Amino acid sequence: MNQQTAYKIMRFFVDGLIPARYHHRIIRWLSDSKDSEAKEEAMKQIWSETSSRMDSRSLNQSFDRFNRLRSVSTVHPLATNRLRNLLKYAAILTLPILLSLGVWWVTSYQNTKNMALTDFYVSQGRIGTLTLSDGTQVKLNSGSTLSYPQQFSTFAHSREVYLEGEAFFKVVHQSKQPFIVHIGNLKVKVLGTQFNIKAYPAEENITTTLAQGKVLVYENKQAMTILPDERVVYNRVNGMMRKQRVENYDYSQWMHGRLYFDQAPLKTIIADLQRRYNIRMNIASDVDLNQKYTMAFREDETIDDVMHVLCKISDHLHFTKQNNIIIIYTKKGGRPADIHK
Repeated sequence: MNQQTAYKIMRFFVDGLIPARYHHRIIRWLSDSKDSEAKEEAMKQIWSETSSRMDSRSLNQSFDRFNRLRSVSTVHPLATNRLRNLLKYAAILTLPILLSLGVWWVTSYQNTKNMALTDFYVSQGRIGTLTLSDGTQVKLNSGSTLSYPQQFSTFAHSREVYLEGEAFFKVVHQSKQPFIVHIGNLKVKVLGTQFNIKAYPAEENITTTLAQGKVLVYENKQAMTILPDERVVYNRVNGMMRKQRVENYDYSQWMHGRLYFDQAPLKTIIADLQRRYNIRMNIASDVDLNQKYTMAFREDETIDDVMHVLCKISDHLHFTKQNNIIIIYTKKGGRPADIHK
Protein backbone atom coordinates (compact mmCIF):
# COMPACT_ATOMS: atom_id res chain seq x y z
CA MET A 1 0.00 0.00 0.00
CA ASN A 2 1.35 3.45 -0.87
CA GLN A 3 1.14 6.63 1.21
CA GLN A 4 -1.65 8.12 -0.92
CA THR A 5 -3.97 5.19 -0.26
CA ALA A 6 -3.18 5.24 3.47
CA TYR A 7 -3.85 8.97 3.52
CA LYS A 8 -7.28 8.61 1.88
CA ILE A 9 -8.36 5.98 4.40
CA MET A 10 -7.21 8.06 7.38
CA ARG A 11 -8.64 11.25 5.96
CA PHE A 12 -12.06 9.69 5.50
CA PHE A 13 -11.89 8.26 9.01
CA VAL A 14 -10.85 11.52 10.65
CA ASP A 15 -13.55 13.42 8.76
CA GLY A 16 -16.22 10.99 9.94
CA LEU A 17 -17.02 9.69 6.47
CA ILE A 18 -16.62 6.02 7.36
CA PRO A 19 -19.71 4.42 8.96
CA ALA A 20 -19.32 3.22 12.54
CA ARG A 21 -19.98 -0.38 11.53
CA TYR A 22 -16.69 -0.34 9.60
CA HIS A 23 -14.58 1.20 12.38
CA HIS A 24 -13.37 -2.21 13.59
CA ARG A 25 -11.87 -2.82 10.16
CA ILE A 26 -10.00 0.47 10.33
CA ILE A 27 -8.76 -0.41 13.80
CA ARG A 28 -7.50 -3.79 12.58
CA TRP A 29 -5.80 -2.11 9.63
CA LEU A 30 -4.08 0.40 11.91
CA SER A 31 -3.10 -2.40 14.28
CA ASP A 32 -1.32 -4.28 11.52
CA SER A 33 2.41 -3.52 11.35
CA LYS A 34 2.31 -3.95 7.58
CA ASP A 35 2.83 -0.69 5.63
CA SER A 36 3.59 1.15 8.88
CA GLU A 37 5.84 3.64 7.10
CA ALA A 38 3.06 4.64 4.69
CA LYS A 39 0.64 5.05 7.61
CA GLU A 40 3.04 7.25 9.56
CA GLU A 41 3.71 9.45 6.55
CA ALA A 42 -0.06 9.79 6.06
CA MET A 43 -0.38 10.88 9.70
CA LYS A 44 2.26 13.54 9.17
CA GLN A 45 0.35 14.86 6.18
CA ILE A 46 -2.91 14.98 8.12
CA TRP A 47 -1.08 16.76 10.94
CA SER A 48 0.27 19.43 8.64
CA GLU A 49 -3.19 20.00 7.17
CA THR A 50 -5.08 20.01 10.46
CA SER A 51 -2.88 21.47 13.16
CA SER A 52 -2.89 24.96 11.64
CA ARG A 53 -6.71 25.03 11.82
CA MET A 54 -6.99 23.93 15.47
CA ASP A 55 -7.07 26.41 18.32
CA SER A 56 -5.00 25.81 21.43
CA ARG A 57 -8.05 24.67 23.43
CA SER A 58 -8.86 21.90 20.92
CA LEU A 59 -5.25 20.88 20.78
CA ASN A 60 -5.06 20.66 24.58
CA GLN A 61 -8.23 18.57 24.66
CA SER A 62 -6.72 16.19 22.15
CA PHE A 63 -3.56 15.92 24.24
CA ASP A 64 -5.67 15.20 27.33
CA ARG A 65 -7.54 12.43 25.50
CA PHE A 66 -4.26 11.03 24.30
CA ASN A 67 -2.68 11.05 27.76
CA ARG A 68 -5.71 9.38 29.34
CA LEU A 69 -5.54 6.67 26.71
CA ARG A 70 -1.82 6.33 27.15
CA SER A 71 -2.14 5.93 30.92
CA VAL A 72 -4.26 2.79 30.67
CA SER A 73 -1.60 0.75 28.92
CA THR A 74 2.05 0.04 29.62
CA VAL A 75 4.35 0.59 26.69
CA HIS A 76 7.28 -1.72 26.17
CA PRO A 77 10.64 0.16 26.20
CA LEU A 78 11.50 -1.06 22.69
CA ALA A 79 8.34 0.57 21.37
CA THR A 80 8.83 3.91 23.18
CA ASN A 81 10.73 5.74 20.43
CA ARG A 82 8.15 4.90 17.82
CA LEU A 83 5.29 6.03 20.07
CA ARG A 84 7.05 9.26 20.97
CA ASN A 85 7.43 10.06 17.29
CA LEU A 86 3.72 9.53 16.77
CA LEU A 87 2.64 11.56 19.80
CA LYS A 88 2.49 14.96 18.16
CA TYR A 89 0.62 13.58 15.14
CA ALA A 90 -1.85 11.64 17.27
CA ALA A 91 -2.70 14.69 19.36
CA ILE A 92 -4.61 16.43 16.58
CA LEU A 93 -6.71 13.43 15.59
CA THR A 94 -10.30 12.96 16.68
CA LEU A 95 -11.26 10.45 19.35
CA PRO A 96 -12.01 7.52 16.99
CA ILE A 97 -8.54 7.56 15.53
CA LEU A 98 -7.00 8.11 18.96
CA LEU A 99 -8.72 4.95 20.11
CA SER A 100 -7.48 3.20 17.01
CA LEU A 101 -3.95 4.36 17.69
CA GLY A 102 -4.36 3.09 21.22
CA VAL A 103 -5.01 -0.35 19.79
CA TRP A 104 -2.00 0.09 17.53
CA TRP A 105 0.23 0.97 20.50
CA VAL A 106 -1.04 -1.97 22.53
CA THR A 107 -0.54 -4.22 19.52
CA SER A 108 3.01 -2.94 19.08
CA TYR A 109 3.67 -3.85 22.68
CA GLN A 110 2.01 -7.23 22.34
CA ASN A 111 3.92 -8.04 19.17
CA THR A 112 7.19 -6.97 20.79
CA LYS A 113 6.34 -9.16 23.76
CA ASN A 114 5.66 -12.09 21.47
CA MET A 115 9.08 -11.66 19.86
CA ALA A 116 10.61 -12.84 23.15
CA LEU A 117 10.18 -16.54 22.55
CA THR A 118 10.65 -19.28 25.11
CA ASP A 119 12.54 -22.43 24.12
CA PHE A 120 11.20 -25.77 25.36
CA TYR A 121 13.90 -28.41 24.84
CA VAL A 122 13.48 -32.15 25.35
CA SER A 123 16.77 -33.94 25.92
CA GLN A 124 17.70 -37.19 24.22
CA GLY A 125 16.13 -40.28 25.69
CA ARG A 126 13.05 -38.39 26.89
CA ILE A 127 9.60 -37.27 25.67
CA GLY A 128 8.13 -33.94 26.80
CA THR A 129 4.67 -32.37 26.89
CA LEU A 130 3.67 -28.71 26.81
CA THR A 131 0.41 -26.74 26.87
CA LEU A 132 0.47 -23.35 25.13
CA SER A 133 -1.45 -20.28 26.31
CA ASP A 134 -4.35 -20.97 23.92
CA GLY A 135 -4.77 -24.51 25.25
CA THR A 136 -2.96 -26.19 22.35
CA GLN A 137 -1.19 -29.36 23.51
CA VAL A 138 2.22 -30.33 22.16
CA LYS A 139 4.15 -33.55 22.71
CA LEU A 140 7.84 -33.37 21.74
CA ASN A 141 10.12 -36.25 20.87
CA SER A 142 13.71 -36.68 22.04
CA GLY A 143 16.17 -33.97 21.00
CA SER A 144 13.43 -31.52 19.95
CA THR A 145 12.96 -27.80 20.60
CA LEU A 146 9.79 -25.72 20.36
CA SER A 147 10.10 -21.92 20.45
CA TYR A 148 6.86 -20.19 21.42
CA PRO A 149 5.52 -16.98 23.02
CA GLN A 150 4.46 -17.19 26.65
CA GLN A 151 1.20 -15.54 25.64
CA PHE A 152 -0.33 -15.38 22.16
CA SER A 153 -1.42 -11.83 21.32
CA THR A 154 -5.18 -11.37 21.03
CA PHE A 155 -4.53 -8.74 18.35
CA ALA A 156 -2.26 -10.84 16.15
CA HIS A 157 -3.58 -12.39 12.96
CA SER A 158 -2.07 -15.79 13.79
CA ARG A 159 -0.53 -17.96 16.51
CA GLU A 160 3.04 -18.83 15.50
CA VAL A 161 5.65 -21.24 16.88
CA TYR A 162 8.99 -22.62 15.66
CA LEU A 163 10.02 -26.27 15.68
CA GLU A 164 13.27 -28.18 15.42
CA GLY A 165 12.81 -31.92 15.78
CA GLU A 166 9.58 -33.88 16.10
CA ALA A 167 6.29 -32.95 17.73
CA PHE A 168 2.63 -33.89 17.75
CA PHE A 169 0.19 -30.97 17.97
CA LYS A 170 -3.41 -30.89 19.20
CA VAL A 171 -4.35 -27.38 18.14
CA VAL A 172 -7.28 -25.54 19.74
CA HIS A 173 -9.63 -24.21 17.05
CA GLN A 174 -9.65 -20.43 16.59
CA SER A 175 -11.20 -19.41 13.29
CA LYS A 176 -9.76 -15.87 13.34
CA GLN A 177 -6.25 -16.89 14.43
CA PRO A 178 -4.75 -19.76 12.43
CA PHE A 179 -1.94 -21.72 14.05
CA ILE A 180 1.35 -21.70 12.10
CA VAL A 181 4.38 -23.90 12.73
CA HIS A 182 7.64 -22.64 11.20
CA ILE A 183 10.26 -25.22 10.20
CA GLY A 184 12.97 -23.25 8.44
CA ASN A 185 11.40 -21.91 5.24
CA LEU A 186 8.54 -24.38 5.47
CA LYS A 187 5.27 -23.52 7.22
CA VAL A 188 2.34 -25.63 8.37
CA LYS A 189 -0.91 -23.70 8.79
CA VAL A 190 -4.05 -24.96 10.57
CA LEU A 191 -7.15 -23.63 12.31
CA GLY A 192 -7.61 -26.50 14.74
CA THR A 193 -6.52 -30.08 14.19
CA GLN A 194 -4.08 -32.85 15.18
CA PHE A 195 -0.88 -33.50 13.26
CA ASN A 196 2.70 -34.70 13.55
CA ILE A 197 5.81 -32.97 12.22
CA LYS A 198 9.23 -34.60 12.00
CA ALA A 199 11.91 -32.06 11.11
CA TYR A 200 15.28 -32.73 12.70
CA PRO A 201 17.85 -30.26 11.30
CA ALA A 202 20.35 -32.94 10.27
CA GLU A 203 17.81 -34.89 8.21
CA GLU A 204 16.99 -34.21 4.56
CA ASN A 205 13.22 -34.60 4.83
CA ILE A 206 10.56 -32.69 6.73
CA THR A 207 7.48 -34.88 7.14
CA THR A 208 4.05 -33.55 8.13
CA THR A 209 1.40 -36.19 8.86
CA LEU A 210 -2.25 -35.41 9.59
CA ALA A 211 -4.34 -37.28 12.17
CA GLN A 212 -7.49 -35.10 12.22
CA GLY A 213 -8.79 -32.06 10.36
CA LYS A 214 -6.91 -30.43 7.50
CA VAL A 215 -3.58 -28.61 7.19
CA LEU A 216 -1.79 -26.53 4.59
CA VAL A 217 1.94 -27.13 4.07
CA TYR A 218 3.67 -24.42 2.07
CA GLU A 219 7.04 -22.98 1.13
CA ASN A 220 7.61 -20.14 -1.35
CA LYS A 221 5.38 -20.97 -4.32
CA GLN A 222 4.66 -24.57 -3.30
CA ALA A 223 1.63 -25.57 -1.25
CA MET A 224 -0.16 -28.82 -0.47
CA THR A 225 -3.29 -29.51 1.56
CA ILE A 226 -3.49 -32.85 3.32
CA LEU A 227 -6.33 -34.82 4.89
CA PRO A 228 -6.27 -37.45 7.68
CA ASP A 229 -3.79 -40.30 7.16
CA GLU A 230 -1.92 -38.34 4.51
CA ARG A 231 1.49 -36.80 4.78
CA VAL A 232 3.64 -34.32 2.90
CA VAL A 233 7.35 -35.05 2.61
CA TYR A 234 9.48 -32.00 1.82
CA ASN A 235 13.08 -32.55 0.75
CA ARG A 236 15.41 -29.81 2.00
CA VAL A 237 18.03 -30.60 -0.65
CA ASN A 238 15.99 -30.38 -3.86
CA GLY A 239 13.03 -28.41 -2.50
CA MET A 240 10.49 -30.94 -3.77
CA MET A 241 7.21 -31.83 -2.05
CA ARG A 242 5.29 -35.07 -2.39
CA LYS A 243 2.09 -36.36 -0.83
CA GLN A 244 1.69 -39.92 0.47
CA ARG A 245 -0.89 -42.12 2.17
CA VAL A 246 0.19 -43.37 5.57
CA GLU A 247 -1.08 -45.67 8.31
CA ASN A 248 -1.72 -44.25 11.77
CA TYR A 249 0.65 -46.86 13.19
CA ASP A 250 3.53 -45.25 11.33
CA TYR A 251 3.79 -41.81 12.85
CA SER A 252 2.19 -42.19 16.30
CA GLN A 253 4.37 -44.91 17.84
CA TRP A 254 7.04 -42.62 19.26
CA MET A 255 4.48 -40.95 21.55
CA HIS A 256 4.01 -44.29 23.31
CA GLY A 257 7.73 -44.97 23.59
CA ARG A 258 7.72 -47.44 20.71
CA LEU A 259 9.83 -47.48 17.55
CA TYR A 260 8.55 -48.22 14.07
CA PHE A 261 10.53 -48.10 10.83
CA ASP A 262 8.83 -48.71 7.49
CA GLN A 263 11.40 -49.02 4.72
CA ALA A 264 13.52 -46.43 6.50
CA PRO A 265 17.14 -45.87 5.42
CA LEU A 266 19.78 -46.92 7.91
CA LYS A 267 20.95 -43.33 8.42
CA THR A 268 17.44 -42.37 9.62
CA ILE A 269 17.26 -45.41 11.90
CA ILE A 270 20.64 -44.58 13.43
CA ALA A 271 19.63 -40.96 14.08
CA ASP A 272 16.38 -42.05 15.76
CA LEU A 273 18.15 -44.65 17.89
CA GLN A 274 20.75 -42.16 19.08
CA ARG A 275 18.03 -39.76 20.21
CA ARG A 276 15.79 -42.42 21.71
CA TYR A 277 18.48 -44.19 23.74
CA ASN A 278 20.78 -41.18 24.26
CA ILE A 279 23.68 -43.14 22.84
CA ARG A 280 26.47 -42.43 20.39
CA MET A 281 27.01 -44.53 17.27
CA ASN A 282 30.09 -44.77 15.09
CA ILE A 283 29.67 -46.22 11.62
CA ALA A 284 32.34 -47.89 9.51
CA SER A 285 32.94 -46.29 6.13
CA ASP A 286 31.79 -49.33 4.13
CA VAL A 287 28.33 -49.50 5.77
CA ASP A 288 25.54 -48.65 3.34
CA LEU A 289 23.59 -45.91 5.11
CA ASN A 290 20.92 -45.87 2.39
CA GLN A 291 19.94 -49.52 2.86
CA LYS A 292 16.27 -49.64 3.96
CA TYR A 293 14.77 -51.69 6.77
CA THR A 294 11.34 -52.37 8.28
CA MET A 295 11.31 -53.00 12.04
CA ALA A 296 9.14 -52.42 15.11
CA PHE A 297 10.12 -52.38 18.79
CA ARG A 298 8.25 -52.16 22.08
CA GLU A 299 8.96 -49.45 24.62
CA ASP A 300 10.70 -51.94 26.96
CA GLU A 301 13.25 -53.18 24.41
CA THR A 302 16.83 -52.05 24.93
CA ILE A 303 19.32 -50.72 22.42
CA ASP A 304 21.04 -54.13 22.51
CA ASP A 305 17.74 -55.77 21.55
CA VAL A 306 17.36 -53.37 18.63
CA MET A 307 20.91 -53.88 17.39
CA HIS A 308 20.64 -57.67 17.52
CA VAL A 309 17.49 -57.55 15.36
CA LEU A 310 19.04 -55.09 12.92
CA CYS A 311 22.15 -57.21 12.45
CA LYS A 312 20.09 -60.37 12.07
CA ILE A 313 17.83 -59.06 9.31
CA SER A 314 20.65 -57.28 7.49
CA ASP A 315 22.78 -60.45 7.28
CA HIS A 316 25.94 -58.42 6.84
CA LEU A 317 26.09 -55.94 9.73
CA HIS A 318 27.85 -56.45 13.03
CA PHE A 319 27.99 -54.25 16.10
CA THR A 320 30.03 -53.96 19.23
CA LYS A 321 29.51 -51.79 22.27
CA GLN A 322 32.14 -49.81 24.15
CA ASN A 323 30.80 -47.93 27.17
CA ASN A 324 28.06 -45.74 25.69
CA ILE A 325 29.28 -46.02 22.10
CA ILE A 326 27.99 -48.53 19.55
CA ILE A 327 30.20 -49.37 16.58
CA ILE A 328 28.50 -50.71 13.44
CA TYR A 329 30.55 -52.42 10.75
CA THR A 330 30.18 -55.05 8.01
CA LYS A 331 31.14 -58.71 8.21
CA LYS A 332 33.10 -58.36 5.00
CA GLY A 333 35.18 -55.42 6.12
CA GLY A 334 35.51 -56.55 9.71
CA ARG A 335 35.78 -54.15 12.58
CA PRO A 336 37.91 -51.29 11.29
CA ALA A 337 40.61 -49.56 13.22
CA ASP A 338 39.43 -46.22 11.82
CA ILE A 339 35.74 -45.45 12.15
CA HIS A 340 33.72 -42.29 11.65
CA LYS A 341 30.56 -40.93 13.17
